[in-house]
Amino acid sequence: MAEFRLDIGSETDCQTCGVAIPLTAETCPGCSAQAPHRLTFEEFFVELEQGRMLDARLGGLVIGRSGPDDDIPMYRHFGKGIFEVVGLMQGGEYIVSKLATDKHRAWLEEINQETGDCPGDLTLQYSPVASTINTNLLPEWGGLWISYQFVVNRFATAKWLEELQWLNATSDADSIAGKFSR
Repeated sequence: MAEFRLDIGSETDCQTCGVAIPLTAETCPGCSAQAPHRLTFEEFFVELEQGRMLDARLGGLVIGRSGPDDDIPMYRHFGKGIFEVVGLMQGGEYIVSKLATDKHRAWLEEINQETGDCPGDLTLQYSPVASTINTNLLPEWGGLWISYQFVVNRFATAKWLEELQWLNATSDADSIAGKFSR
């Protein structure tokens, strides 16, 4: 029987200069840039099991934590058993699955061009068939587990929520083209 082994790395590459940053370091030894928050495989899955990390890889409407100081970290696996914060998002934004992102990136980028002033109380109609990701009870560094996905801003999400849910829920391009006009 094959034995399962996981080699856990001890460093990640700096996003600014490419120099290896040890997991224990807070800044890059090459350029002094702040090291991103990182978790090992074990730490990450303990956080996931304890509900301090939510799996957002299938996408959905993110609710909660929408104040100016309430950014939600997004963690992505970088290999060698290390997860790293790759960005921040807020409640009211929509995270699209990797499959839908790959299929509809151009349309998602067009939708995401929508800007404006979001009302303080953003009224969103939730769908009984689409995912919502509630971040209200996450601790400070609790976050979302993502893949290579697209995040739509809050204003565009409010305007295009039904279409975003449809794009995320289906991979049938013919159905999408017939349902919505562009």
